Amino acid sequence: MSEVKQRRLAAVTEAALDGRLDADRLRAGSVEDAIADLQEFDGIGSFSAELVLLRGAMLVDALPIRERRLLAGVGSLYDIADADADDLARVAEAWAPYRTWCAVLVRSAFERS
Repeated sequence: MSEVKQRRLAAVTEAALDGRLDADRLRAGSVEDAIADLQEFDGIGSFSAELVLLRGAMLVDALPIRERRLLAGVGSLYDIADADADDLARVAEAWAPYRTWCAVLVRSAFERS
């Protein structure tokens, strides 16, 4: 493992031990605040932070709006050219209160097609 990855892993380990990665803590605030907190880790951008939050903190009714393959899947399945985050939000209203899991299923169905 490279030195950079070792430093990053050590920082994440320290944060977990300090409670900064506690799922209840991450769920307690807004999605945007939790993503911003996760992006404080070296090497974690908005896309990775969003996936860590949704999957790691077990959010069931939030959307991974930065996931391009999901946007492509929504575009394909709902016949929307160049689907964007607004299109995803509009379509996903019908998925509540399980938007996270529906997004996983849409992405999976799209990748298999």
